Amino acid sequence: MLENGGGETTLSSASRTATFEDARTGETLSIADIDRPVVLHTFATWCSTCLSQQQTLDTLYERRGDEIAMVDLTIDANDDPGDIVDHAERNGFDWRFGVSPAALTSSLVDDIGQRVAIAPQAPVVVVCPDGSGEVLGKGVSAGAIETALDTRCA
Repeated sequence: MLENGGGETTLSSASRTATFEDARTGETLSIADIDRPVVLHTFATWCSTCLSQQQTLDTLYERRGDEIAMVDLTIDANDDPGDIVDHAERNGFDWRFGVSPAALTSSLVDDIGQRVAIAPQAPVVVVCPDGSGEVLGKGVSAGAIETALDTRCA
């Protein structure tokens, strides 16, 4: 488990196969179902630090959206799918948003550390199709995420 720092990681089978619902489409899927690199971010709709990170993710999505999948999962039990869709639409975000089920959040905490479940501290995680990847910090730049994608998932 990577508690404080970032670095290389491999998501467990539990984290990769736990399903979530895309709040926009109603589709049920898992990270393992996605056949390209995933940029995973956990958040809460009230979190201004998260919104700032999402604005950076939007820059990345504009540059590389056809090569990667972006997944933003709320970890706040008070956020429902409608709140998440409103948040995404209000801010012009076009990628996958959902509510992280308890089993997925628990697996991510086991794999990455408790901060993944604390919205203002939640890292950005690059997950390659084989489950390997890199845990980056909060407030990470689009360029740093691209570097992780290019070095880890090449």
